[in-house]
Amino acid sequence: MRFSVERDVLADVTGWAARYVPKPAGGSHQVLTGLLLEAALPAPGTAGPVPALTVSAFDGEVAARAPVEAVVTEAGRAVVPGRLLADVVRNLPDAPVVVDATEARMIIECGAARFRIPTLDAEDYPALPEFPPPLGEVDTLGFAAAVAQVAPAAGRDDALAVLTAVRLEIARGGLTLVATDRYRLAVRTIPWQPTVDDPEAVAHVPARLLADLARLPTTASRIALGMGTDDSGVARFGLSVNGRQTIMRLLDGTFPNYRRLLPEESELTVTAQTAVLAAAVRRVALVATRTAPLRFTFSAGQVVAEAGDGGGAQASELVPVEYSGPELSVLFNPAFLLDGLAAVEGDEAIVGFATADPTIASSKPAVLTGKDDGEDYRYLLMPIRTGTSPDS
Repeated sequence: MRFSVERDVLADVTGWAARYVPKPAGGSHQVLTGLLLEAALPAPGTAGPVPALTVSAFDGEVAARAPVEAVVTEAGRAVVPGRLLADVVRNLPDAPVVVDATEARMIIECGAARFRIPTLDAEDYPALPEFPPPLGEVDTLGFAAAVAQVAPAAGRDDALAVLTAVRLEIARGGLTLVATDRYRLAVRTIPWQPTVDDPEAVAHVPARLLADLARLPTTASRIALGMGTDDSGVARFGLSVNGRQTIMRLLDGTFPNYRRLLPEESELTVTAQTAVLAAAVRRVALVATRTAPLRFTFSAGQVVAEAGDGGGAQASELVPVEYSGPELSVLFNPAFLLDGLAAVEGDEAIVGFATADPTIASSKPAVLTGKDDGEDYRYLLMPIRTGTSPDS
């Protein structure tokens, strides 16, 4: 295999693909620590760089595949230690890169720099899953924003795998993203453009992976979505951005019936300046502990946030709000509350309580949303009950 390619192009694609390379663990999985490079000769008469090179990564659960514009003079395939290759290419001088690979080694030349890297056995590299059947497209920025709003609410405990997922409910009328760790729940619905007659589907996608993908910079305005079952019966979900495909194995399990938790209306509502309230929470939370979490006391026109106990550090801060209900005192996990405040859109956040009875409201979930979000985004937060950990 022999090809030439621009340094920045190769650095970008190897850096992207190396994110999906597992750490070396030895044994038969050693080959998965490599990036698979496949070069094909262009059609006769083709001039200049074309997407004749493909760079792929696969950790057994997630596959990544990207086309690269390169001038290929000899077709072939090679598997090269992925993180090493990405590091080498990233540090090459600003000059065209020439790559020559055999079964035993890869030679990389760029300007006056020359590297020789032993290759892994390409015959041992497993077949990558194909991109699943396409369902439609979604706006890149809108999808990334929705993932950022929802993914923080996903669980971290792999023993409850389905709770570590973002649930994607795919329907003709919209794409709904849901996540919960049992103590909070985030729901966001965004528009999309289905390309099939019957797009109804549900996918449980690993939240950490989806969040990482959403943060990657891209110039693409649309993301193509795909979902289906491969030849081995494994359910997979795919995202394609500018030709770069990421194909994920879906998580198994029964997702909680979250809709029954969302109240139909809020009898008590609090409207606050989002940035002002978040800043106060961060300050007061400095002295919060597991046994002394943040207490919020709402009364006419204000909320007092306070933390600490009688024998240690204490803090309190008054924040002006729009509220005219009875005095209401509730305990919240400050980190969970801050996640919700960071996710709302607009300058004002609304906290809604399902009942006007302050005693009952203090033990029932509160719903946080942005004043301009309407029903498109809701963040449900369980209060901390007396005698329980602030993590619950």
